[in-house]
Amino acid sequence: IYGYSMGGLQAYEWSMRYPNDVKRIAVVCGASHCSEINEVFLLSLEAALLADSNWCDDFQKFMGHPVKGLRAFATIYAGWGVGMSYYTTKAYQNAGYKSANDFVQRSYLPAFENADANDLLAQIRTWKNANISLRESEKNFQRALQGIKANVLLMPCDTDRYFTIEASQHEAEVLTRRNTDDARVVTMFRPIQSTSGHRAGDPHR
Repeated sequence: IYGYSMGGLQAYEWSMRYPNDVKRIAVVCGASHCSEINEVFLLSLEAALLADSNWCDDFQKFMGHPVKGLRAFATIYAGWGVGMSYYTTKAYQNAGYKSANDFVQRSYLPAFENADANDLLAQIRTWKNANISLRESEKNFQRALQGIKANVLLMPCDTDRYFTIEASQHEAEVLTRRNTDDARVVTMFRPIQSTSGHRAGDPHR
């Protein structure tokens, strides 16, 4: 099972639920659960959407296209979707953008301007609740990961701001200590070095 971003959460989920069936997983810029810093990021996106006047509390959905909410959503995402060094080193210039603002205006805003905000909200809430029990205690976390029988390849990006390399390193350490009867079961930790942050692992880029 290959999983990028939220797909990494799903790859972990299946390998924990079906340890005898899942043989290999590759988690690229993902994690076993939604961490607290990840949740804070998602809360900011959710708040940006819900602040739009098209949101209806009574029906708990958007009654019209939330143009302002989506612009705020995209602008926030631009600060998290790439690494900090993408801006400080002006790496956006290599992609043809004149400035950080030009990058936001021509990359992130168009990417979300026609998005279905109700779908985005559902995605945020699904993401936020992914394997949330694993962050309740270190004991739960270790027990769940050590029950995985699959070979695991972890490829975090060193500048990812919400699926952090530190969290992935910790997962790799726990997975390496697994007790398994099969000597062929391995954990590989292969970080991606890039200023692109979370985007570095995107198979479509």
